[in-house]
Amino acid sequence: MSETTPAPARNRAARSAQITIAALGVAALVIAGGYAWVTWPRTPDPGPAAAVPGEYVPWNTDRSLSLGQDAMWTDMNEAMRTKNRELFLSWAEGDAVDQLGNWWDSTTTIGWDVAAISPRTFASEDDGTVPVMLGAQFAFAAHPERGDGNPDADLNLIQGFEYTVTLSPSVESEDPNDPYATDRKIVSIVPANEPNPWDEGALHVVKRDHVVLFGMADESALVEANADTAEQSAVTALEAIRAMGAQVPQDGFVSAITGDEGRFTRWEYGTGTPWEMDVAGYARPALRPDSPEEWLDPTIATGGDTSGTLIVMGPKSDDQREQTFVHEFAHALHFTAAPGTFIDPPAAVMEGFARYVEWSTGLSERGYLDPRIKDVVARNGADAFADEALRSAESYLAYDSAGSYYAFVAANGGSPWDLAVSGRTGFGGLVGFAEMSDQYSIARWQEWVAAQ
Repeated sequence: MSETTPAPARNRAARSAQITIAALGVAALVIAGGYAWVTWPRTPDPGPAAAVPGEYVPWNTDRSLSLGQDAMWTDMNEAMRTKNRELFLSWAEGDAVDQLGNWWDSTTTIGWDVAAISPRTFASEDDGTVPVMLGAQFAFAAHPERGDGNPDADLNLIQGFEYTVTLSPSVESEDPNDPYATDRKIVSIVPANEPNPWDEGALHVVKRDHVVLFGMADESALVEANADTAEQSAVTALEAIRAMGAQVPQDGFVSAITGDEGRFTRWEYGTGTPWEMDVAGYARPALRPDSPEEWLDPTIATGGDTSGTLIVMGPKSDDQREQTFVHEFAHALHFTAAPGTFIDPPAAVMEGFARYVEWSTGLSERGYLDPRIKDVVARNGADAFADEALRSAESYLAYDSAGSYYAFVAANGGSPWDLAVSGRTGFGGLVGFAEMSDQYSIARWQEWVAAQ
């Protein structure tokens, strides 16, 4: 879709750049040589999920030797199924009592009925630490229906994140790190990457028909003040996606919000180095358990795909709250329709689509009408939306350039939604799509932008 009246040019670098952070830790599966192994479909149990495709299961679901920690994982997962906090914490000692207790209490405040903890595939216990996936299925999790051909049909999608568990030394074995010892407990469990809000203390939660919005307890007023905006934004995003012909098995979102830049930066980057761009919010895909295990609820989806999305709003979104909510909700729907694996596509696939959704809902001006965007597209072509450009101090140029490619495809009879899904599941991103058809070539996109 094009417009004939150019919008006033304005610098939105510090106000409208949002990012999507790929699920961390999944790439390690490649290094371990285990991707094909852990992503084989699981065999569903009889009953509601019986129609789920799956003929093979990973070898480690039929263990000939049981590790000492298996009883721990079994009890902790049983505790989650039965909502037994005491049993869940019975395997904790020292710092882990407060850490696991805080995780249980904070996530329960958000709300869940299904949760899981499980070691990552090929996890080593030799040094006393174990990487685990810990997570819960929060409200509005995607739930593909039985018979629709989706491999996750009728399964529960956990919003999991990687943690590092430290086990106590064994006193019943000569080797204090003996993985077969049964007397070891969890003495510490900390985020392996960036912390999430529930890792840092008590939360304040507000629930609406299409959104659960939460923040730290000391920012309760901020959560309350933005709940209605989050709800309206959720409806706007869902309507926009459906208007494109999409059928996404999700009808709401879970989002955190903070007005504390220090908190936001810590949740976004952890101990890493922040990008040059100013960030208003992010959408982070979550993990699922790597593979079926005897201690896991058989209705929980497993494998190497991502599983649900956590959205976080930062203080730089305060003057463009609805626009940022819709942008990040668009990411969540995109991830649901096309879960990622260990290979993440170029960021322009995601950021261009979310920017296009902003434009289609009228929440931001169509950037390709800005002379600066026309110039960068004419000069740089596809490099205008390269990953480096999307993370730069002038990232708004790259966001609008990527969004303009979606607008170009729509204006020439293509489907922005089909482009979003195929771009995320393929390996070539927008450039790969452009190379498949002369109709949508980079050169024609440049001509189209110049003519607007």
